[in-house]
Amino acid sequence: MHKVPVDMSKRRSNWPEKWPIRLEKPPYWLNEVRVYGKPGQEDFTADYKHWKDIVSHTYMNGIGVSWSSIRNIMDMRAVYGGFAAALKDLKVWVMNVIPIEYPDTLPIIYERGLFGMHHDWCESFNTYPRSYDLLHADNLFSSLKKRCNLMPVFAEVDRILRPEGILIVRDDVATIAEIESIAKSLQWDVRFTHYKDNEGLLSVQKTFWRPLDVETITSAIA
Repeated sequence: MHKVPVDMSKRRSNWPEKWPIRLEKPPYWLNEVRVYGKPGQEDFTADYKHWKDIVSHTYMNGIGVSWSSIRNIMDMRAVYGGFAAALKDLKVWVMNVIPIEYPDTLPIIYERGLFGMHHDWCESFNTYPRSYDLLHADNLFSSLKKRCNLMPVFAEVDRILRPEGILIVRDDVATIAEIESIAKSLQWDVRFTHYKDNEGLLSVQKTFWRPLDVETITSAIA
């Protein structure tokens, strides 16, 4: 059991702010926490502003996403949950995933009133019986390449995402090119690509594609 805090500036000493203020305002105890080497409250605020700008100026228009058909979303590397918070005015449900190799920011996500969990993306993800309409990966795949092969990871992405679902990837140019190549090999449709300096943005859509020609393997039924 957690000990009762005696210092009013410590976590769990006060109730969170009411919704939706708690979604936008840094937790009071974050002032004494440094995440990613930066002061917590300052980084929290900058992250939220960053994702509000990206969602409103980029994601809502021009990358091939029909948001009216999106309900279930997974942020594969959520950090503070800023991407989910930026979608608060849409009728969507977001699962925020904190990869195990990154700092544990799940308490901050819970404090915002959001859903979240830890996961190792080099392993399978238990989604039964849910599939997702949109997956979002911000600078995730480039770090995963240091620990595991991207092909099995993308196979897991293909399993989790429903047909005609969308994958949005932000990463370095080399990783974006690799993900795009894998997606095309699975007959996914590329909806949007953009490169600037060494950073890229990719939006791809899973299709209903199936092989047209069926070949019977006689040795299997002999």
